[in-house]
Amino acid sequence: MGISVNRPWRRKVVATASITVLWAVFAAAPAAAQVPEPPKTDLDRAGFRFPTVAPGHRHARELLANAMRYIDPKIQMTDPVSGYPYEGWNHDPARGLYLRSFTQLTAIGVWVELLANVAAGQADTPYLSRDKALFQLTLVAKSLRQDQKNPRLSAKGLLGNFLDLASGRRLGPLTQDADKKQFLDTFGQEKGEAIWKALVTKGWIVPRGNGNEAEVKRGGKYGAESFDDALKPYGDDATKRKILELLDRRTVLVVFGDNANLSTSVAKAIGALLLPEVKDRPEAVALRRELEEFLDAQRDGYTRMYDAKTGLFYFGWDCQKDRLFGWEDKDGKWVTGHADYLVNEFRGPTTFVVLRYGLPMVAVKNLGFTIKPYRMADGRELYTLAPWEGSAFQVLGLQLSLNELSSPSWRTLLENAVEIEIDYATRHKLPGLLSESYTGVGTEYTGNIGIPEITVSLRPRMTDAASLYSLGVAYTIAPDKVERFLAANWPVISKLLTDHGPWEGYNVTRREVIGFQTTSHTVSLALGILGNASDNMVRYLESRGLGERLADLYRTGDPVDLMAEDGQIFAWVPKDQLLKSVRDKDGFRVTGEPVGEVNIAFVPASKSGVNLSGGVLSLRYRSAGRATPAVIALKPPRELPAGVIPKEIFARFIDTGQREEEIRVPLPATLGLADVKEVVLTYGRGAPEQAVDLTIKRLESTPSGPSERRR
Repeated sequence: MGISVNRPWRRKVVATASITVLWAVFAAAPAAAQVPEPPKTDLDRAGFRFPTVAPGHRHARELLANAMRYIDPKIQMTDPVSGYPYEGWNHDPARGLYLRSFTQLTAIGVWVELLANVAAGQADTPYLSRDKALFQLTLVAKSLRQDQKNPRLSAKGLLGNFLDLASGRRLGPLTQDADKKQFLDTFGQEKGEAIWKALVTKGWIVPRGNGNEAEVKRGGKYGAESFDDALKPYGDDATKRKILELLDRRTVLVVFGDNANLSTSVAKAIGALLLPEVKDRPEAVALRRELEEFLDAQRDGYTRMYDAKTGLFYFGWDCQKDRLFGWEDKDGKWVTGHADYLVNEFRGPTTFVVLRYGLPMVAVKNLGFTIKPYRMADGRELYTLAPWEGSAFQVLGLQLSLNELSSPSWRTLLENAVEIEIDYATRHKLPGLLSESYTGVGTEYTGNIGIPEITVSLRPRMTDAASLYSLGVAYTIAPDKVERFLAANWPVISKLLTDHGPWEGYNVTRREVIGFQTTSHTVSLALGILGNASDNMVRYLESRGLGERLADLYRTGDPVDLMAEDGQIFAWVPKDQLLKSVRDKDGFRVTGEPVGEVNIAFVPASKSGVNLSGGVLSLRYRSAGRATPAVIALKPPRELPAGVIPKEIFARFIDTGQREEEIRVPLPATLGLADVKEVVLTYGRGAPEQAVDLTIKRLESTPSGPSERRR
């Protein structure tokens, strides 16, 4: 098992894991207008009660009922010693899949949260009683506290990202790194160099950077029985043992994002246990105290993970080397990675950590983002926050945990994202959303799945592997739309349902079920349909006197006229190109022929900047010539620290003829837009040189309202 970290830094489970596939071939999902009622299945059995889900949403309730099978003790999805959930259902060592041999923190977190919902009466099921859920949750809480105190599994109160459960004991993962210096220290200079070279030749290590470190490769013929070929001279028992001890060290890798996911889930579990149905039970009182102590003990770890210089959290920490996660640059210098992007599954958890531990709000303020347009099937252009890799779960989150839907601007952006995801899926006959998942191609798991138009990464996207799990949080945001989508695609989706919950999804190219199932995805699907994560979190934060601090995060700015007379507007182009500009009662006009990129800066008079948080940026313009891409940068008063991602909006300007056109972009309610000093429009970025005749008639920000999406 291992992790792969790519910029922007984020969690990725890379399986040496995978599955026994028990799938059949089904036809692609029809988009029929009339869909027959689903057959009587799980939901028609006695014992189901989902008070937070609309009674008339038959398909969402059916999908939730099937997902709840995953917690049935009969299918044995938990480690009996710790109570932790396994990584996933599939276990097929012959194919290199070991999903029942390890777990990871996000999976533990969603498991804790679901158990708390069952215990509190928010998800009654015939598979697990409220009392048994409370008992299981108590076991998990006890294990978390034990492991938090174990230096082989944690550091400064934060747990290592992966826990090996195969031996019946909880162990840290095998290291992915080999250090040449350790071989030289153990075997001496000459022999150590020779062994290092032999390991490279054998293919057990792959050097990187300046060659003093290497990645360990354990596939194929690896281990004590395979000391042949280049390693044959070192096949005596003593030397073999020392080599494998160096290669197979256990390590503690503390990843900020997954710890934040776990902490956020624990807080929501406490919030669920504050519901009247369970609040005063002695077991619940003791459990809340245990979980609160777990959170309290994480304070030092999160403080260690905050980088005051950049105002961001570090991505992770290799405790064995006492080195922060990063990479070597071309000169062999170690470059440290940060959690630096707003639009991913760690958006809410990062904010929670800042709130809960009183850490600097700049760690949220400095998160960069990109907003991109998407043209719907009906011709409308919707703007959405752009996930780096395109995954639906990056833009939507695994759940909405911080009352985002109470903010008009966040509601608009999230509803736009759901509408875009469903539009793309419908147009391409996908019975699910495009999100990081198993693909149905062998045992492949990848984050390179998403809608190309709204992806930041320039790498090609996979667009044929539709997964179910992001439909959970999509249902929290737009339940009616998702229910209709489920109904239209039920002929295929119903075939993903099993006696242990739904499979990952469906590959439309192969016309095959993607027969994998992981805890994080299956449980987040259930939690999303339940849709009460924010209610539980608000209840928790209010119990700690933090409700107002949460509300402060979503406060919107006042109306702002970025073309007010007391502000400055000026334009420039690359050297040796001619550009004319004039500002009058008609607006700000720039002309030039031919020119490349044209930059126009709008600088408000206020030295402290203007507050665009939660606003709608409205730009009215006239333009002549072909359609042209543009980027609008929202710049803070101070220069960004090196490596901090900017806040940018991608837009398209069309040939308007003699009329005016308007671009309206909803902006997130975030501290990062509370003091914008300058707005810079780069017209023609990446486009060929052309004659420019562009007039900006109006540029302003107005507070977002509930009707914004209908305008």
